[in-house]
Amino acid sequence: MLTLPRRTTYADYLATEQNSERRHESIDGVIVAMAGGSDEHNALAARFSTLFGVRTSGGCHCYNSDQRFWIEATSRGRYSDGSIICGKPAHPAHDAQATTNPLVVVEVLSPSSEGDDEGEKRRDFQSFPSLQAYVLAAQDARCVRVYCRTERGEWRDQPDIYLDGASFELPGLTRAIAVDEVYDRLLDADGRSLLR
Repeated sequence: MLTLPRRTTYADYLATEQNSERRHESIDGVIVAMAGGSDEHNALAARFSTLFGVRTSGGCHCYNSDQRFWIEATSRGRYSDGSIICGKPAHPAHDAQATTNPLVVVEVLSPSSEGDDEGEKRRDFQSFPSLQAYVLAAQDARCVRVYCRTERGEWRDQPDIYLDGASFELPGLTRAIAVDEVYDRLLDADGRSLLR
C-alpha cells in the first residue's frame, strides 16, 4: 500500500498539468497519470468526436479528450473521452481550463479503466446539474450503454443498452447515432478489432 507524506492541492495538480506532456487526473489529493489508450480506444473516441461534430445543434459544441472538468462535489479534476457542452463553457474561478457544464459525457471502456468509468467516475460526472447523458462504449464488443436522467431529473439506475442495428439519441444532437456508425471498420460483428 502506498503511503503519501501529504495530499497534493489542486494548485499542485494544475502546476503538474501545465508542465506535463501527459494528462493527469486529480483524485482525492493524488495526481494520477492517465494511461494511453489502445488503437481501438483512441479510434472509438475519435469516431464519437466525428459523429458529434456533424450532429451538434445550434449553440452546442463537441469536445475531445483534452477537455478537463472540475467536479465540485468531490473536488476532483477529471477528463472524459469526449463531451458535448451547450452554451458557453462554464469555468471555476480556480481553473480557467476546466469546465463545469457538460451536457453529454462519453467514456470508451478499457480493461484498466472500466471499473472507474462505470463507478466513481460516472458518479462524479452525474453530479453535474447540466449533465443529461453519460455514455459508455465498449472497445471489445459492438455495444453502447447510455445512462440518462428521468423526466424528474433523477438518474436511472440502469443504462439503456444499444447493440448492432439499434440507434440512440443524445441531448444536443440533431439526429440519432446508429451503433453501426460507431463501430464500422473498427470492430467486426464478434467484437474483434479490424485495426490489427
